[in-house]
Amino acid sequence: MQKWSQRSSSKNKSKEEFLATKQITVLEHPAYSPDLAPSDFFLFPKIKEILKGRHFDDISSNTMAALKAIQQNHFQNCFEGWTRGWHQCIASQGEYFEGDHGGIRQ
Repeated sequence: MQKWSQRSSSKNKSKEEFLATKQITVLEHPAYSPDLAPSDFFLFPKIKEILKGRHFDDISSNTMAALKAIQQNHFQNCFEGWTRGWHQCIASQGEYFEGDHGGIRQ
């Protein structure tokens, strides 16, 4: 069994010991990576693009309309790109990289 975890800290020591006793492999990852968060690299920018320059009284209904305006295939493309990002992150062994890095095998 595997579990994702943030880098070790004194707070996490007892948790790591418990997981070790249960023979659960802990996979380390950065505390936060906006490149791997679809809301940060796709959804929020898309909504901002749709709502940019507009004024309205009801932000909730306008935001919902903006969400509904995003085509289904855009979401599909987002998740395909997200998957490529996972593979790039794994191939780089968690090291920082920029751009597409087409040379990394997926």
